[in-house]
Amino acid sequence: MTIKDIAVAAGVSVSTVSKIINQKDSGISEDTRRRVLKIIEESNYIPYAGVRGKLLAKNNLIALVVPSLADPFYSLFAEYAQYYAHLEGYPLIIHSYAGNSENEAFILSQLSESYFSGLLSFPRAEKNIDFLSSDACNIANVVLLDSLSGSKHFPVFTRDFSAAAELGTAYLLKHEHRRIAFVLSSDTHPMIRNKMIASYKAAFAAVGLSFDEQLIILSSESLDYILSGFIDSGIDAIICQTSSLVTSALRILNRKLYKVPDDVSVLCLEDSPVLEQFYPSITAVRSDYEELARLAVDSIILKMSGSRVPLTTTSLPVSLIRRSSVLRRSNTEQKIVVAGALSMYVTVTSEHVPKLGEITFASSQRNLLGGKGANIAVGVNSFGADAFMIGKLGNDVYGKQLLEWLVNHHVDVRGVTFSPDNPSGTAFISIQEDGQASAVVNPGANADVTPQYIEENRDVFNDARFCIVQLGIHLHSAEKICRICREMNVKVLLKPSSGQFLSPEVLDRLFLLVMNQEEAAHILPDIADTAEQAKYFISCGVENVIITLGEKGSVYATDKEIKEYPPADFPAVDTVGAGDVFISCLAVQLLKGFDWDRAIRIATIAASYSVSQEGTSNNYIDPDLLEGLYKGKYLLQAINNSNETGS
Repeated sequence: MTIKDIAVAAGVSVSTVSKIINQKDSGISEDTRRRVLKIIEESNYIPYAGVRGKLLAKNNLIALVVPSLADPFYSLFAEYAQYYAHLEGYPLIIHSYAGNSENEAFILSQLSESYFSGLLSFPRAEKNIDFLSSDACNIANVVLLDSLSGSKHFPVFTRDFSAAAELGTAYLLKHEHRRIAFVLSSDTHPMIRNKMIASYKAAFAAVGLSFDEQLIILSSESLDYILSGFIDSGIDAIICQTSSLVTSALRILNRKLYKVPDDVSVLCLEDSPVLEQFYPSITAVRSDYEELARLAVDSIILKMSGSRVPLTTTSLPVSLIRRSSVLRRSNTEQKIVVAGALSMYVTVTSEHVPKLGEITFASSQRNLLGGKGANIAVGVNSFGADAFMIGKLGNDVYGKQLLEWLVNHHVDVRGVTFSPDNPSGTAFISIQEDGQASAVVNPGANADVTPQYIEENRDVFNDARFCIVQLGIHLHSAEKICRICREMNVKVLLKPSSGQFLSPEVLDRLFLLVMNQEEAAHILPDIADTAEQAKYFISCGVENVIITLGEKGSVYATDKEIKEYPPADFPAVDTVGAGDVFISCLAVQLLKGFDWDRAIRIATIAASYSVSQEGTSNNYIDPDLLEGLYKGKYLLQAINNSNETGS
C-alpha cells in the first residue's frame, strides 16, 4: 500500500497523511489522526515502520537553542529551563549559535538528524522557522521563544519588547530627561528591533515631545565612536537594550570622565543580576526569565506527552526595577527651595499621651529620619519637582544619616552643612493609639540656620520659582529669606510651627500661608472662627491662606473668596507630618500650573493617605496613584454634579 492508497482509504489528502507520519499534525483533528494511523498500522506500511523505529529510538531529550550563552539573560534562562526540565525527568541539552543565522541553521539540521523529542529555540532567521515547520525537519515538538512570526506553526512565549522600551523611555522622560540615546543590539531580530524603536518614539509622543532620530544607535564596531560623539553633544540618558551594552556604555562614560547618574543616567531593558554589581547599580526593566523558562518547559513537555498545546503567542509582563543609575535632571522651571528643620524623630506609641506627672508604657519605639523641612523637601521630589534644601545638621551619627537620606532621595543639599557646635535636631514624639500625637523638640543644629547663614547661601535661590519656609528655624532667618525672595521674584510659602509669632515682615506680600487649626488658634487666641482667622491674615498682606482642620478638611481664603474643602477618607494611624505632605504636594501642583481648586483637592488626598501610615518620610503616595484617586473621586463627582444641573 502506498501513501496515496492510505489517503484514499482514510478519505483525506496525501499531504494530511504525510503530516501525520512526520508528526507535523498540530492542525489536524484527533479523529482524523487516529483514523490514518490505524490504517497505516493495519496495512503494515513500510515507511511507517521506519518512522516508528525512529520514534522508538528517540528518548525524552530536549534541545535548547539560544543566540549566546555569553549574554546573562540567555544563560539565566538556560539555567532555569534545565532546572525545570530536570524536575520532570527530562534531560535538556543547550546549544548556542553565537548570534549567527548560518550557525543556527546548522545546529537545527543536526538536531533534526539526532531525533531529539523536543526543541526550545530562540530563532534568528525566518528561514530557520520555515525549516522547523517543514517535512524535512524530524523534530516533532517545537516551542519558540521571542519570535514574532512563529505562532502560525508553534506555541510562542516571548518577552514584551515593546512594553519594555516604552516603560524605560517613559521613566526617563518622567525624570526630566530629554536627549535620550537608545542603543540597540545588532543581533536582535529586525522585527523586534523595529517594535522597540516604535515604542521609544511612542513614549515621547505620549508627553508631547519630539525625539532625535540620530540618537537611535545600532551596536556595531563603531559604537564607541558614535556614542562618544553623542555624549559630547549633550545627551542626558542612555537606554541600553542588553547588559553587555551597558558595559560598553559605562566604559565610554568612564573614559570621558562622565559620572552616572550625576552627568548621564543609564537604564537597561534587560535586567540581570550583573546590573546590581555595577556602581552605581543599574536601573532596569525586568522580564521574568524564570517564569519564561518554566512556561516554555511546561509547554514542550505537554507536547512531548501527546497533549495539544494552542498555537498562540504568550507575552510576559514587564516591571521597572529602580536602582541608582537614574537621577532626575535639574530643571529651573521645577525648582523649589526648602528652608526648615532637619531632625531625627524618636517616636513612641502608647494607649494615650501621658499627662503631667504621669508615666505610661510604650507599645513600640521607632527612630525616623526627617524634620519638617526635610520631609517637605523629600515630598517635593516625590511629587515631581526639584527640591533644594537649606539647613544645618550636627556632625554626629544622626546628621550623617539624615544627609545620606536626603541625597538618596535626590534632594540638592548644597545648602546643607554640619554645625561644629550643636548636635542634630531631635524630635521626641508621643503617639496615641488613635493616631493623635504631641512632641518635644530639641532644635540642635537647626538653631544655627541664622540670617547670616541664609545670606551665605543666597545662590541657592537662583532660578527658583517657589521657596517653602518651615519655621523650625529662627523667625529672623525666615524674614531674611522673605527679603531675598522678594528681591529675586521667588514666591514664598510659609508653614509655621506651634507656638510661634509671625512678624509683619514675614506676612507682608506672603504668597501662601498654610497652618493647622491649633497653630492658628495659638497665634490668634481671641478669634475662634476659622474663616475670621483667615481674613485676619489676608488683612496682614498674605495673598492666600489655607487652614487645615484635620478630619474636617480645610479652609482656603483670598481677599475675594473663602472656600471650604472636605477631607479625603483614610483612617488615621499617625497624623505627624500630614501638613508637610500637604504643603509639598500643593507647591508642586501649583508649580506645574494647576489651579488652586485642583491643587488643594489633590494635596488633601496626599496628606490623608500619609496619616494612614506610620511616619512621614516613606509615606508619600505614588504620583500616578494620587492622580488616579483624584480623577476617581473628584472628576466623577464633577460629572455627576454637571449631569444633575443639566437635568
